[in-house]
Amino acid sequence: MGYLPEIALSARYTPGMTHAETLTQESADMCSRLLQENHYDYHIFTHEEEDKGVHLHNHLVHHDTTLYALGATPAQLEAHHRRNTLYQRLPPKREESSVVSEMADYARYKSFLGDESHYLDFVHFFEKEIHDLGYQAVLQKYLVSEDEVGMDMLPRIYMGYVHSMMHIGIALEFNQMAIMAEGLAQAAVHHDYWYTDWMNKVDKDAKRAEESALPLSDCLDLCRADDIIRNSSSIDFQRQFEGDKFVMRKEMVRDGVCANAGKAIGCVAARYRVDPNDLDRATAELINSADPPLVYASAGAQKPPHECRYDFFLIHGTNASIWHSAFLAEPSLSARQKARLLEYTGRCILLLYASMGCPEPRLDWILTHRPRFPRNDWASVFQRVCMHEDDGHMSKLVRAIAHARKVSEPYDSRPEFRVKQHVFLPAAVAAVDGGSKKPMDGTIHFDLVRGAAWPEAWSRVPVRA
Repeated sequence: MGYLPEIALSARYTPGMTHAETLTQESADMCSRLLQENHYDYHIFTHEEEDKGVHLHNHLVHHDTTLYALGATPAQLEAHHRRNTLYQRLPPKREESSVVSEMADYARYKSFLGDESHYLDFVHFFEKEIHDLGYQAVLQKYLVSEDEVGMDMLPRIYMGYVHSMMHIGIALEFNQMAIMAEGLAQAAVHHDYWYTDWMNKVDKDAKRAEESALPLSDCLDLCRADDIIRNSSSIDFQRQFEGDKFVMRKEMVRDGVCANAGKAIGCVAARYRVDPNDLDRATAELINSADPPLVYASAGAQKPPHECRYDFFLIHGTNASIWHSAFLAEPSLSARQKARLLEYTGRCILLLYASMGCPEPRLDWILTHRPRFPRNDWASVFQRVCMHEDDGHMSKLVRAIAHARKVSEPYDSRPEFRVKQHVFLPAAVAAVDGGSKKPMDGTIHFDLVRGAAWPEAWSRVPVRA
């Protein structure tokens, strides 16, 4: 029961916003085939929520498309994809045509929200909606409208650490509407409702404009300077084990930041407001600020004297930020809608930053990193990360940094652009140099830290020689 054309990438027409110069149609074809297999074969979550306390996500779409854009060969694409299918789940059930039909009634649609067993039902529902209405109308109805439907769905794309937002951005970037259906379906089956409560409240508070608007980089600084926000989370959230299995029964945004500093960080987040007449600069600024923690927050979140590493959770904001360029380029979205999407993403980035203890940016430490290899240009970094055997976090990070350099260049002299042009390549080199021959085991990533503000998170990271 498919309503949309199969996934079909083109090295000429859909290379990606930031890409290598070595793309081939053979790689585009291989990536298309792998994405189509994933679309039919696997669930969007790799584990049942009860197993670990939170949903863990299928990253195949993110990884495959990123490797393709970075110039991976067909053999590399298939090898990485096959390796990462080993821990995927089959859907709890196949789609049911009767349920898909019922979803056309909003009252019934609501009754299925938040239930992962209906993932494929939602995929086919959104495929049908895209087929019948066009993706533009679907975005308007389900994502950016300010009625009950949109006010429910928009916060959902940030649940589970912004994975649904990444999916929707990938769909726009590569013009693949089947992936958009996946992203909307993923959002629909999440139920992390603390995001909805906090984000929609901040949105209302921001509209009152009781304090002056600030760039995202200044809001990050305010979070770090506020004792309540900075101390709202702890390293203990990253130390939850049942036997040798990492779990997250207590979640750092819900039980840390929102529980202990929800009002305080909400006041800061309400000051991140975007002028719809300033979208080019505002989009670039969000990407720049997100790109070390984002580039500013994640690349900057280092801990001398240890070797450079990135924070696992902070890079989710970095990696997601790139797709605001896709939203910016989408003609069916109004300037106000694009500004509102930026605001929601920026405020989610603040939550992630606080959940990791608001690490102090140390871009100076990135710049003194000694590269492992003599050749360190963008082409070589892209080649190296295409060989990195993780689940896609490192390749997304490298491409996000490269994209941030490109969009930040016209604004390099502006003070809110904290990450300057000379920092981006060293930041990418430091990221891939932090990679190892065994990047991960299960859900634990050895090449990334969790909780960059706390010394305990760095205990296994070697001290720089």
